[in-house]
Amino acid sequence: MSELLSVVRVPALRPAEAKVAAPWHDDPSGALLRHFRHVSETRMAGLPFLNPNVEVCVAGCERLQGDWLAAVVTSWSIQLVLLPGGGALWRDTAAGVRRTLGLPVGELVFIGEESDDADAALPAFLYCPLVSPIDDVVGTEVACAIATDALATVLAPAPHTQAPSVPAAVADAPTPPVDAPRSTSRRAFLRGRT
Repeated sequence: MSELLSVVRVPALRPAEAKVAAPWHDDPSGALLRHFRHVSETRMAGLPFLNPNVEVCVAGCERLQGDWLAAVVTSWSIQLVLLPGGGALWRDTAAGVRRTLGLPVGELVFIGEESDDADAALPAFLYCPLVSPIDDVVGTEVACAIATDALATVLAPAPHTQAPSVPAAVADAPTPPVDAPRSTSRRAFLRGRT
């Protein structure tokens, strides 16, 4: 077995270990707001793709399968953010690592993010960018409306797709016997009897 291990490829870059995130028992909207305002005032300050008409806001935060799913607006994006609440969706994920989550609307890809700051308002979270950049958005109110609609859409189950209905004339058409010779005429093709 050790001979086999010597030839197994080892990735050149391995993500760091994921931080263990403590669950949020109460609504984390305040911490989300503080975190993204801090990022806006420090790391993102002065970048050319920011929309000066849009301020940081949390458009909504809901419990989902025991964890917290929020819609967050910043001057650079509209995104969904998942925080641990002790539920079934959250898994500690290293920064930059992608994780597919099954939500009521379907599967969405989230990206792990962590703060290096020991006293950060938000030590670890997962985010799913929805709109970025948001330079065409008129202002904060419009951005929050988009984020609120996005959160409501994600929390609603996807509509079940039904098989297309078959017109009665086609459904009632006699089916030729299996061993019948196949017709190659245009009329037979159009009638579904080829």
